[in-house]
Amino acid sequence: MIKRLLSLTLGAVMLLAVQTSFAQGQIPVFNWRSHISYNNVIDIAAAGELIYAASPNGLFFVDLSENSVNRLTKSNGLSDVSIGAIGYDSDSKTLVIGYANGNIDLLSANGIHNIRTVLEAPTTTNKSFKDIAFNDGKAYLSGDLGIIVLDLSSEEIIESYQSIGVNGESVSVLEIVFSNDRIYAATESGILSVSLKNGVNRQDYNNWERDFVGIPFSNIHEVESKLYASSTTDLFAFNGSSWSYQTSSDASITAITSDSDLPLILTNSGIFSFDNNQFNLQYSFPKQGISRNELLRYQNYWWVGDGFDGLLKVESNGQQSFKPSGPAYDNTWLIGKNKEQTVKLSGGFDDNLSALNRASFFSSFSFDEGWKSLAVVNSQGDSIQDLLDFESISFSGENKLVLASFNEGLFLYSEGNIRSVNEISPNTTLNTSGNVKITGLAKSENSLWVTDYGTLNVLHEWNFEEDSWRSYSLTNSRARYAVSLFIAPNGDKWLPIDDSRGGGILVFNETSNTERYLNTNGGQGGLPGSKITALVLDKNQFLWVGTDEGIAFFPNLNAVLQGQALTASIPIYENRLLLRDENITAVAIDPANRKWFGTKNNGLWLFSETGEELVQRFTTQNSPLISNTITSVYVEETSGEVFVGTDKGLVSFKGDATQGTFEHQNVKIYPNPVPPNFDGQIVINGLVNNASVKFTDISGKLVKETKANGSTAIWNGRDNNGAKVKTGVYLVFSSNADGTETFVGKIVVI
Repeated sequence: MIKRLLSLTLGAVMLLAVQTSFAQGQIPVFNWRSHISYNNVIDIAAAGELIYAASPNGLFFVDLSENSVNRLTKSNGLSDVSIGAIGYDSDSKTLVIGYANGNIDLLSANGIHNIRTVLEAPTTTNKSFKDIAFNDGKAYLSGDLGIIVLDLSSEEIIESYQSIGVNGESVSVLEIVFSNDRIYAATESGILSVSLKNGVNRQDYNNWERDFVGIPFSNIHEVESKLYASSTTDLFAFNGSSWSYQTSSDASITAITSDSDLPLILTNSGIFSFDNNQFNLQYSFPKQGISRNELLRYQNYWWVGDGFDGLLKVESNGQQSFKPSGPAYDNTWLIGKNKEQTVKLSGGFDDNLSALNRASFFSSFSFDEGWKSLAVVNSQGDSIQDLLDFESISFSGENKLVLASFNEGLFLYSEGNIRSVNEISPNTTLNTSGNVKITGLAKSENSLWVTDYGTLNVLHEWNFEEDSWRSYSLTNSRARYAVSLFIAPNGDKWLPIDDSRGGGILVFNETSNTERYLNTNGGQGGLPGSKITALVLDKNQFLWVGTDEGIAFFPNLNAVLQGQALTASIPIYENRLLLRDENITAVAIDPANRKWFGTKNNGLWLFSETGEELVQRFTTQNSPLISNTITSVYVEETSGEVFVGTDKGLVSFKGDATQGTFEHQNVKIYPNPVPPNFDGQIVINGLVNNASVKFTDISGKLVKETKANGSTAIWNGRDNNGAKVKTGVYLVFSSNADGTETFVGKIVVI
């Protein structure tokens, strides 16, 4: 697909692009991949036969010769996420990537070189880059800091023009251009310019000339030795001696470029040429109400950075969209499973129930087809906002996906058709007047249970087989403020309470009509924190409770409503309570019954089954994790892939635990044969659940033994002393606990 890459610009980076060209399929154990949204392209750069496009958290390029799309992410080489601007220098054949935190990557035939000077600079000013321009072997990166000058040959920052506003004030620079040996800058407070001649101190604000002081400008471009600049809807021109107003657009100008000797103007509604002091429409976008961020005229096409359709290749009679497979939006509210697909709901990460800004799209991922996204709309065609949860049910003989909206109620989805549950089941006990506030959704046998925040009858049961409804009110007044819902195997309903209303958990059983309030007091729950963030059942039927101050579990759920003193158990790790005072945001259990814990500010942790041994810890510093703010974790048990939602996007990690069975099935060993100098993990998959696995040489001498995590065992090709095994044939012996189910295989080490 990308055979031309070597002859163009990236040479040494070819392997990186090859690794990211697959949109789906399985990845090797202990590898990462990113699931970034490429809908919103914020910047474009042309490099020979490649067009680069940057979304806020991802970068991809289109190979024009092959019409192929390839991506680069933190999972395969980039040093960071949250891109602010990109630019390509044709002389040095270098793509410069400027991030929102001041970090800089240089992508060239020599690979990726990271420059952290601005990132590590001690300043409270926003370091995000907004534009990158080139002149005389230097890259000029503009943003809130002013202008940073990077020498591309030495790959070093050599100058910075900061505090160049009136009276030395800081000023945000949005775009610059070079003309007549001067720099011209569009800033939040007018047009600034300074000479590029030797001897001029450009770091001194007194040497900068100013026009339109106090008026914000966002774009500036040179066409035929004449400068054009925009301030919201107004276009101005500079003839070499003075600026003059030209005309105004019907919408804000988002980019200026040129086609031959004419300026090209981009707005959210269309592309215009500017001639004879007026805008002339060249192309009208068929979708309105979407931001258009960048415009480039290249190889007789308009290239547009679109706010939802990615990179657009536009000609007068139509447009073509380019974007890699990815979800609709980056921020992640929830990840789960619907039949064979992983489903992602997008949204904010906030403590205010009514201001979570959850999206009206859901996105689904399969290993065969990659990502697909669907806008959820009601029968009138209006977007259904604030999707927060989903469940799969069988209704009227068909599989349906139930989607819960915080403000709009429940909806059934099947094969592209979406209908309100109110329309299908008119006997609903949910409020149908528009005042509903759904906070929880859970399925138990043939019933779907729903919590409606702030109401007396907080809990509703829909028996979808009989299409009957029933609502419940609890005697404890806190129940009205349930923020989620978990149903235990014994039928107890666990309702975490809004922390602003006291927090804790109300446990209720409708059959026995008993309830109990659990809080942080010993004997009354003994929870580590009052704010409940996760309730997850492990494979021993222990219920793990995530809170804003740590983690705990209840080993005997049947005892909860029996009235005796009850205090949650907390594992001990390194002589202290496990993750004490840590704000836990997500909990997931893998097939080996190990615990994955996501935190609000401290990344992702994997602990052993009992929580007493740390297996892995991932942060942005030691892994391709794109944020330390974890919002959701989901383990796809068949493949072992762990999906990790963050406030900046979704990544996944191929773990070494997969769902086991009671017998060995289609056992696979890879790589096999093991190539020379291999330093990775040899994977044995398809074993009996939690098998004991031994590795011996051909004579039967024990080399190494281990235990499978579910159906997967791994071996690093080393013996019990840590030494690499010699070339030869090695045997694999696998059996269950009582030895009734066995398997023998061979591994050839070259």
